[in-house]
Amino acid sequence: MRRVPPKELRLRALGGLVELAPGERTASARFRERGEVVEAFLRLDTHRRGEVVRAGLEALGLLGVEDAEAR
Repeated sequence: MRRVPPKELRLRALGGLVELAPGERTASARFRERGEVVEAFLRLDTHRRGEVVRAGLEALGLLGVEDAEAR
């Protein structure tokens, strides 16, 4: 029977991916913005992209205080 390597090793082999933390979720979305903004955003790793989205939603008042406290 073939042994499967631990999840951490498999994720690392896929380019340094990190397992999602409890409560985290990943999604793809399309957005429109000037080219330099799109390029800067796409250069970020997925964790940092999430931080940018959260900060933007909070700044626009679209993410409630209870949502921010849940992180």
